[in-house]
Amino acid sequence: MKRTLTIILLMQALGAAAQLTPENAQKIKAMEDSIRIYGDTLINSQLQDNRTIASYRIIKTLTAALRVPNAYYYQWDSTLPWRVSYPEDGSFRIFTWYVLNDNGTYKYYGTIQMKADTLKMFPLIDYSDFTDNPMEVMVDNNNWIGALYYNIKTVKSGKTSYYTIFGWDGNSLASTKKIMEILWFKDGKPRFGAPIIQLAKGKTVRRFILEYSKEASATLNYSPLDKKVIYDHVAPNGDALEGFFANYIPDGTYEGFEWKKGKWKHLDNIEYEKRQDGDVPNAEKKKSLQLYTPKPAPTGK
Repeated sequence: MKRTLTIILLMQALGAAAQLTPENAQKIKAMEDSIRIYGDTLINSQLQDNRTIASYRIIKTLTAALRVPNAYYYQWDSTLPWRVSYPEDGSFRIFTWYVLNDNGTYKYYGTIQMKADTLKMFPLIDYSDFTDNPMEVMVDNNNWIGALYYNIKTVKSGKTSYYTIFGWDGNSLASTKKIMEILWFKDGKPRFGAPIIQLAKGKTVRRFILEYSKEASATLNYSPLDKKVIYDHVAPNGDALEGFFANYIPDGTYEGFEWKKGKWKHLDNIEYEKRQDGDVPNAEKKKSLQLYTPKPAPTGK
């Protein structure tokens, strides 16, 4: 009886230690309000320099907020200009957002915050522009292949957890990408890319990238109902050239991946009733999957 009481008291003490106090919650709330102001600039400024400066101010303010004891347990407002994704085990969360450049390309920002009473995080440095063969490489958080993450599905092989993350990349004026990324941890540090995705012809890659026309909308996500990763098969539109992804559109058929024997194995011709992808908020679903739509510049009367 005494031992049972001791265990209960210990669990209560641990639970109390993992709580965000009202005072600390208020500190973070004040910083959240600042981030919302910076987010307005990030979204609506007509000047790229202003959007970039706003992003760096978000980084600085978010870092300060995450240093508050037990900040991991703070629930951020869902209307802020980023996405926050959690795996099923709740061991970390990932913040991601982007700056839209004037030339139609995107620069991504983010951080992984580990579940802990004190701050343990890994800033994500977008190195996409300097990465060759992105489907083949393994990188760390300092050489991240940037994307806006919208879902995580955890799978295991032996003792290793592979966090399969789904992301959106606005890419360019011509095409959009969806990314199936593999995050795993080695010696407590994040690694992106693992050779566990088997394509149709048996080739194994470290991440899967679906690229298609800017004017199209394509699905790439894990379906809990089907217990599979499902994505639109995209093909050249009409007589468009093979490999010119600005002209690739969904053809109404679906492919995917199923987790078997430690790999995501390709599946052809999946029967699938297309449902909401659930990827990017405030998006024009028929054409452009964007995190936000900038307000038009004011016009004189």
